[in-house]
Amino acid sequence: MKTIKYKGVATLEVLEDAKNYNNWIASELRPFIKFPSLEIGSGIGNLSKYFITHGSMTLSDNDKGLVSFLKKVFISKKNVSVKYIDIEKNINTKSTYNSLFAINVLEHIKNHKVAVKNMNKLLKINGMLVLLVPAKKNAFTTLDKELGHYRRYEKNELKKLITSCGFSIEKIYYFNIVGLLSWKIRALIEKESVSLKPYQIKIFDSIVPALKIVENIVRPPMGISLIVIARKK
Repeated sequence: MKTIKYKGVATLEVLEDAKNYNNWIASELRPFIKFPSLEIGSGIGNLSKYFITHGSMTLSDNDKGLVSFLKKVFISKKNVSVKYIDIEKNINTKSTYNSLFAINVLEHIKNHKVAVKNMNKLLKINGMLVLLVPAKKNAFTTLDKELGHYRRYEKNELKKLITSCGFSIEKIYYFNIVGLLSWKIRALIEKESVSLKPYQIKIFDSIVPALKIVENIVRPPMGISLIVIARKK
């Protein structure tokens, strides 16, 4: 198997144990995933597995080591294929997919406008773009930098980016306000730490069921993430 180059794999492995949180993310995005669907930046597949039972899926990554890993993990899933895709490079392919989603990926891409334009190319007309990205520039920490993040997003900035790339936005909203507060507090307390600890994830994951109920009733004015649902024009 090829060597995995992505430095944030340890964090992905810690987050894999956040069952409640991962399920919450999936429940927010799943209603807008139409098949066949493509996931950009599947990583180790810790969120991919929440979507693959619903239709034909293509998983992808720009790390060849992770592509090899994903092929091994999902080898028994007949409805799942795995591809190497660098969404920041030229995309020479037909508009194949009814939806495309990326979870905490766009912030890793230096030229994110090129990436979103390429996402548009991969979608059929009226295809759905479903993104979750880190929110609030003032929450950018050493951990963001260590994970390879170029940025966190403000809502208006994200709107402008998506609409300039041939999409019409159907929904955009903040997600997980408690996560934002805990992210900032963690940065103040553990200034030297550049990793998430399993106990931190466990504590947060225990309150997710209650937090999910509250945010389903009232959308928060801010959050650790932004979710955007857009349609190809």
